[in-house]
Amino acid sequence: MFLKIYFKAALFILAALILYSCEIKKTEEKGPLNKNFSDQTIFNAEVIYKDSGLIRMKLNAPLIENFTLIDSPYTLMRRGVEVSFWNRDENEPNFLRANWAKLQDKKKMYEGRGNVVMINNDGDTLKTEHIYWDNKNRRIFTDKSVTIKRLDGTVNVSQNGIEASEDFKEFTLKNNSGVIAFERQKPALAQSDSILKDSVTFLDLNKKKD
Repeated sequence: MFLKIYFKAALFILAALILYSCEIKKTEEKGPLNKNFSDQTIFNAEVIYKDSGLIRMKLNAPLIENFTLIDSPYTLMRRGVEVSFWNRDENEPNFLRANWAKLQDKKKMYEGRGNVVMINNDGDTLKTEHIYWDNKNRRIFTDKSVTIKRLDGTVNVSQNGIEASEDFKEFTLKNNSGVIAFERQKPALAQSDSILKDSVTFLDLNKKKD
């Protein structure tokens, strides 16, 4: 009788192992599970980031989708985004707007596409179609055409991109041209921290028009 019980138990265990093996095989045939989908969705979002009690960034977006189940989680803002961010010891914010944006959470790297506009706290404006913003190292860069307009009338145009501080007060333009406005007693070129590698036109603000 005991032999019959052991025999039945062995058959049961064997059947379970065969069934388990079949299930593993089916899973392997289907491939790994797809985890690259939005597991969190926020509509008409306003997100505020603080550091030491001070607001460092304010983000507004019609739609935010978080993809947190994958190894490299990211946040997608496919309907556009507006970001105001403050540098330390500065009261006026910098501003960024784009039609589409992506944030790589671990790297703190933002990517903006489509009608990208950045305005620094001096009121200078940068326009391009595609930009990367390294929030961790406070840098921006792109290989697309860029136009920078300063409040003093200075204009810089780069056909092959830019590498700059996030407020683009210090920058390197590639294959660029532009107009620099200056007063004779204070040449703007001597004061500039920028690196201009190609052609520059100077506009004398003191020169009288004919």
